[in-house]
Amino acid sequence: MTRSIKRLAFLFAAMTVAHDALAECTPAHQFETLTPGVLTVAAWVFPPYSAPGADGQLSGVDGEIIKRIAARECLEIKSTVVDPAAVIQSIIARRADVGIGDWYRTAERAKALGLSAPMYLDMMGIISPEGHSTIAALEGKRVGTVQGYLWVADLKKVLGDNLVLYPNPVAMAQDLAANRIQAGADSFAVGVASQQKGAYKGSTIKVAEPDPRVKATLEPGQTGIPHTKSNTALGQALSADIAALHASGEVAEILESFGLDRKAADVGAPRLVE
Repeated sequence: MTRSIKRLAFLFAAMTVAHDALAECTPAHQFETLTPGVLTVAAWVFPPYSAPGADGQLSGVDGEIIKRIAARECLEIKSTVVDPAAVIQSIIARRADVGIGDWYRTAERAKALGLSAPMYLDMMGIISPEGHSTIAALEGKRVGTVQGYLWVADLKKVLGDNLVLYPNPVAMAQDLAANRIQAGADSFAVGVASQQKGAYKGSTIKVAEPDPRVKATLEPGQTGIPHTKSNTALGQALSADIAALHASGEVAEILESFGLDRKAADVGAPRLVE
C-alpha cells in the first residue's frame, strides 16, 4: 500500500470515529444551525481571546469556550477567519452562526445581533515601567491607548491632550518602548498576551484600580458570543452552556490557562453597555 493510500485510509478511519462519536452524543439543547450538525464560527485574530490556527483550529479564551459548547451540543465546528467588522457582518448575513473575539455586550450591538450571557470581564490594564495601577498616577503624563475601548472617552476627559490614540496595540507598544509615551492603557488580557510575545519589556501591567472618573474601571465590559438574532433557541443554548461552564469553574480555568486573572470570570448580573 502506498503512503498516500495509507494516509487516506487513516483519515477515513479518523472521520469514521469522529462521526460515530457525534452519533452517540446527546445534545444538551435543541436548536437549528445554518448547517445541520455544524456550528459555523466567524473568528478574527485577537489573542489571547481569539487565536485561529491552521486547518480551521480555534484557540484562545473564546476559542476554548466555543469548543466546549460545541462538544456539549454534539456539533462539529467550521471556522472562518475574517477581519473584525466581517465577523459581525457574517452573522447578520447568515454566513456564520456565531462570532468570537472579545465582543462586548452593548445595547447598540443588541439591536442587530443576539448576545449570549456574559463569559468574562475585559478589564482595563495600565502598562508602565513604574508599575502604575491608578488613573491618578497617569495625570500629567503622556499616555497611549487603543481606539475602540470603553475607557477611551473617559480617559480623554481626565488626561486631555496628553492622551494619544493608536489604531492597534503594536503601534502603542513601539512608542512606549521609544519613550514617546510614558504609559499605556489597554485590555489587561491583550497586554499580558503581548508581553508574553516579547512586547513591553521593562514594563509592568496591572489592572486599573476603580476610579469613578473612568466608568470602565468600575464596571468592566462584559463579553459574550454574538449570534443570529432570530435564532433565539441558539442564544438560549449558548447562555445555558456558558452558565454551566461558569458553574463548573471551566471559564476561570480557561482564563488562567492563558495567563489571565480568574477573577475575570466573576461577571456579575448580565448588563449591556449603553
